[in-house]
Amino acid sequence: MNERATLRFAVGVFDAWPEVDATVRELIGTGMDENVFSVLGLRRILTVAASRGDSSTSLQDLPFPTNRELIAATVGPLADRLFARLEAKADTLASALGHWLIHRHAVQLQDAVSAGKIVLLVQLFDNDGERRACQSLLARSSNSVGVHDIVGA
Repeated sequence: MNERATLRFAVGVFDAWPEVDATVRELIGTGMDENVFSVLGLRRILTVAASRGDSSTSLQDLPFPTNRELIAATVGPLADRLFARLEAKADTLASALGHWLIHRHAVQLQDAVSAGKIVLLVQLFDNDGERRACQSLLARSSNSVGVHDIVGA
């Protein structure tokens, strides 16, 4: 069977890297694995932000043809799925996200990225993890927090 599983993410939008980093560190401190975090944003923002951290964060470029600036995501299942949408001819981040999200949410995330904000997605596996992730995201993010399912490619 080629169908990939559904991934569930808590999603928060941040104004700056220190809040993203603090959220990730807090959640790792509660027992979450480092591999559950995905970051999405403008390549120029993420390159600078990632270089400030202690980790060697690898980025996947997502060159959607009609987005004004190059978008990137940390390497992982989210980046893989977004890149698959790019290969399927999605012309913007919103159109790629719109494959899974309602149009308004997809546009909100694209607008946040275009404005230089950083989107942190925390992969969820159970209700306790969802509660912890949402509490932490709500405490530091600059916008509302949502939970979204990304199904297959």
